[in-house]
Amino acid sequence: MIIQFSLLLVVMIISLIYEFGNQTIQSKKRCVVAVTAVLTLFSGLRTWWYGDLIKYYTLYRNCNGSDWKSYVLEKWSNTGLRIFFRVSGAVGISYDICIFIIAAFIAIALGVVVYKFSVSPYWSYLMFIAMGFYDFTFSGLKQTIAMGFCLLASIYIFESRKIPFLILTGVAFLFHAPAAVFFLAYPIAKKKINKSYFLLIVFTFVLVFVFRNQIVNFLSDAYYADESKFVQRHGIGGRTIMMVLILVFSLFMRKLDHADRIYAQLYNFMVFAAIIQIFSMYNNSFTRLADYYYVFVALFFPLIMETGEHQLNLHPKQRDVIRFNAQYIYTIAGVLITIYSLYYFYSYMSGGLADLYFKFCWEVDAHALYGA
Repeated sequence: MIIQFSLLLVVMIISLIYEFGNQTIQSKKRCVVAVTAVLTLFSGLRTWWYGDLIKYYTLYRNCNGSDWKSYVLEKWSNTGLRIFFRVSGAVGISYDICIFIIAAFIAIALGVVVYKFSVSPYWSYLMFIAMGFYDFTFSGLKQTIAMGFCLLASIYIFESRKIPFLILTGVAFLFHAPAAVFFLAYPIAKKKINKSYFLLIVFTFVLVFVFRNQIVNFLSDAYYADESKFVQRHGIGGRTIMMVLILVFSLFMRKLDHADRIYAQLYNFMVFAAIIQIFSMYNNSFTRLADYYYVFVALFFPLIMETGEHQLNLHPKQRDVIRFNAQYIYTIAGVLITIYSLYYFYSYMSGGLADLYFKFCWEVDAHALYGA
């Protein structure tokens, strides 16, 4: 666990140098490039001898064996990864390099949206790492690639360009079929903030919670016909509660108004993520589904913590929709949230990746252990 904490501290230091330094376009670019390089190297140079990466290696070998067609074309879903493995093997790219390429892709995709839309790389990267998104990319290769394409697709939501959004989301769908949920992102983001907005949110939450069993049974029949029904295991989890608390906290820190366009769109994402997360009481798969929207907390949280003065400098015509809180509120909130994020990361790692004894590729001869 020490090495994961060391990574987080390095990223925090790099982004804090930008945060307290001369914030220019060039300094932001250097910050994002530096963090992208750190995330790529840390993840890309990991050993694949743990978790699902071993199964993915078996898939890589099968996609490049004598009977590769039966594996690459065996079914329509998730064909993207199998094609990627096949093409990589055909041109001499090893599985180890494939791991590095995937690590670089998600780090670059995140870096692009952070550079273009985040007002604070510090909060963006802290949320991405502390909330567990980064660690999930270590083993969930299909969703990692799909999430990278969804991050890039979000650019065209914010820029109101529907065709590139649909193309990139379609590519994400080829790698991970549940990424189809992101096709809804465009209309969800465009939902206007009006007088009935919060009534609609409350009504939706109540409706989903009351009819959760029927909704889950419908999804089970539609997509898991050959498997057993989902059964409720527990009540609403802590992650759902945390999502709701973030939404409530944001209302105190920043006005929610349709004129504050990107913030309003991201708020819609967070609401939808929380709605999906309710179903995690049945199966952890719903958490991964919600992550396609919840990952945008990396852009949403920096906007929550953006001071009114900074908003006014960037958008002088929006004074009427800007909330001007005292500076000490941001300072106290920033310190407390940073401490809690570190605690949450510690708790997450205590029961997750740390138990798998993370090691770099030079520390473990994975091919020898696999027997190939």
